[in-house]
Amino acid sequence: MWKCETVDEATGQLTSIVDLSAMTQVDSAVLSVPAMTLAYGLYRFTLRVQLGSSHLFDAHQSTYVRITESPIIARIVANGMSEITRGANSLITLSPERYSIDPDLKATAAQVTLKHCVHSSHFLL
Repeated sequence: MWKCETVDEATGQLTSIVDLSAMTQVDSAVLSVPAMTLAYGLYRFTLRVQLGSSHLFDAHQSTYVRITESPIIARIVANGMSEITRGANSLITLSPERYSIDPDLKATAAQVTLKHCVHSSHFLL
């Protein structure tokens, strides 16, 4: 049986128990936690194994998992191409605010807001 608890990173103290009832395989040796289920932070996962009706064998093992933010996937054009070839006097529109994505947000959520743009007259040819 799996148990998940949040851990205060400053003190190392267990702060709360996470409800795993929505997970389909809580009684399995393998626990699969869907993406975006847990908030950012430190967690302790514990698997307890009991064999026999009178608990002839009772053991548990824990591991710690830190959930962190994923970096933004920056794309300046559709499909994230890395090379653009255009002839003379051709227009290229770069739209990082439109094509970049934040993998920590659901696909239906508003994605990336352009935070900083630097104008440069230097181009690699």
